Amino acid sequence: MKEIITEEMRYRQRLCEYALKHGVSKAARRYHTYRQFVYRQLERYDGTAKSLALRSRKPLHSPNAHTEEELRLIRKMLKRNGKYGLAEVYVRCRNRGYLRCFESMCRVIRRKGYRKPVRHRKHYTRYEHLEGRFPGDKVQVDIKYIPDSCIRFPTYGDKYYQITGIDEYSRRRILKVVNEKSTYETAKYLKELEMRMGFRIRTVQVDNGSEFVHDEERTDRATSFEEAARDLGIELRRTRPYSPWQNGKVERSHREDGKILYDRQVFFSRQEMLRQVAKHERRYNKTAKRVLGFKSPNQMVSEYFSNSCNICVDT
Repeated sequence: MKEIITEEMRYRQRLCEYALKHGVSKAARRYHTYRQFVYRQLERYDGTAKSLALRSRKPLHSPNAHTEEELRLIRKMLKRNGKYGLAEVYVRCRNRGYLRCFESMCRVIRRKGYRKPVRHRKHYTRYEHLEGRFPGDKVQVDIKYIPDSCIRFPTYGDKYYQITGIDEYSRRRILKVVNEKSTYETAKYLKELEMRMGFRIRTVQVDNGSEFVHDEERTDRATSFEEAARDLGIELRRTRPYSPWQNGKVERSHREDGKILYDRQVFFSRQEMLRQVAKHERRYNKTAKRVLGFKSPNQMVSEYFSNSCNICVDT
């Protein structure tokens, strides 16, 4: 590997050579510096410019650095719960005596290389979305194809799909596995969504898929899903065509489903698949999230309704 000699190293080498030949005082006057600096360079100089390279001023030890016990705890919790997100890792560490902030833990994980950073492409299209203000104010619904790579039982040509509904306020999710991508299945899912969520739903947002809504350019006839929403008194909103980020919360949850469940599990029967999906749903609703202030979706729902009851009692 070729050695890099900078101008600063050449300057110091000329300074040292002149000091060895004419003395330290004359070298300091000629090169417009002080004698202590010349003495320090002479102590390091061994005849090569490489010995005069600039050294890092970063301290070798910091009194505020993470201890080995804290690093061991982070590695342990990251290995156990890392697939559920860093917020869940932080809550687990904090329950075991970790006193530092969330940003410090993320910085250590990044610098120590405990997890490879993931870069996501940013979207530059302007879009002003409306956040849910209370549980049930706005629910995003979408459908996901379950990959064949994780299915090890005979399907006889059937394809399996996961219908997902996520509440924007609390991030509570309800999952259902079906073997047909149709408005019949999505309408059945919508009819039981309120009961499984545990609260009334005001607005449901879906994309323009044929399993949810009709194509306005082809027909004016409402689908079974739209009729079910009208019968339940639920307002139905569509996203803009070719704009999946407008349903970003449910899309991101589908990405997490792939990393946590479908890329790691193998199902040998339909009953086992249904059981694992239900277990994954319960685990997701009990997992802490940074966007919720390190609370779980179930905690957000219970705290909201408990506070509402307290307000009603006081009034």
